[in-house]
Amino acid sequence: MASIVDRGTRSAPKFFAKYDFVDASGERKQRWKLLAGVQTKKQATQELARVEREVAAGRDPFPERVAPSAIKPLLDQWGKSLKNRNADDDRSRTKRQLVPRFGKLTLEQITLPVVMTWIDELGESGLSPQTQRHAVNTLSRFFSWCIERGLATINPVRMVPVGKRPTPPIDRDQPWLEDETKVPELVAALGNDLGLAFYLANRSGMRLGEVVGLRMGDLDFLADGVIRVAHSYGGPLKEDRTGEGKVKWVPAPSDAEEMLKLHLARRRLNGAKAEDLVFMPPPGGRRRKLNWAGFRKERVEAEWDRASAAVGVTMSWYQATRHTAVSRALKAGVPLDQVSAAVGHASPETTRRSYAHYVRKDFAAGLRLPMPATKKG
Repeated sequence: MASIVDRGTRSAPKFFAKYDFVDASGERKQRWKLLAGVQTKKQATQELARVEREVAAGRDPFPERVAPSAIKPLLDQWGKSLKNRNADDDRSRTKRQLVPRFGKLTLEQITLPVVMTWIDELGESGLSPQTQRHAVNTLSRFFSWCIERGLATINPVRMVPVGKRPTPPIDRDQPWLEDETKVPELVAALGNDLGLAFYLANRSGMRLGEVVGLRMGDLDFLADGVIRVAHSYGGPLKEDRTGEGKVKWVPAPSDAEEMLKLHLARRRLNGAKAEDLVFMPPPGGRRRKLNWAGFRKERVEAEWDRASAAVGVTMSWYQATRHTAVSRALKAGVPLDQVSAAVGHASPETTRRSYAHYVRKDFAAGLRLPMPATKKG
């Protein structure tokens, strides 16, 4: 039962709600609560109805409001919860770019105008457009995590207008390894394991992490003309965002069985099983991750700089492998959809955006008919 108690004056009205409640011990008690902001008896009656509904439902009609806190602890908690393949990079990006800018703000204070101002600041920061885009996407993923846990109701990053996010420029004029005679020279200069890894990446278009992450069992399908790709270094594929164990298939060079025959026989002789790595670095060198015994990116880049300089090739590993495989195939007239599927692009349009200058441009005469001549007379 609840009632209104008027203890104010006409010039300074004060209305109280008097109601019974049951405390945590089960004892029935009475409470008076000032109806803040209520100026008339009618307003007090309306508020009393709300109080009665809350009491009947077993809820406190006047819960203590918790002041919103800064999001830095939430950012730290989110970072610890990450399990994706780039979790370390995400945590580092959060520490360097999100915490300094948003760590002292509350979730409610991070609105669309605040995000837009931050995007403008990123544009003037000197960071590469790719790094800027990664930062914005990281903030968006953090808000999605907050929404899933009931901490926020909207994601302000999703409200950024189309075309206003940082967009990395597409470099369509990167060099690629058109001189095929350089491929065997580079294989020899890189040495047995890394040289063969380069050979596969150059012919099939695998990323660096994918080729050095190959397991012995992934090459059981060479006779069928394909290679199974299930890892990037020691983790899931780039396309496997949730870590559910996705695999993809890439074309195997027609001479792969012959090229890899001795190497695979040697690995098996040394006890390599289906889940063991195909390519192993020589002993020595620093390991960045204790649970990864394969080639590290830094080591590959160092070996590549040495070998490419020795044979007179001036381009990156990526340009000489994945970029070359796509460019070579498109220049040879391989259909765009097949090339896109072979390298694991999200769609043929992704391939077209970066390689439009290699896409087939010879059209049938029926597609190039001239305008019909005007009839005379």
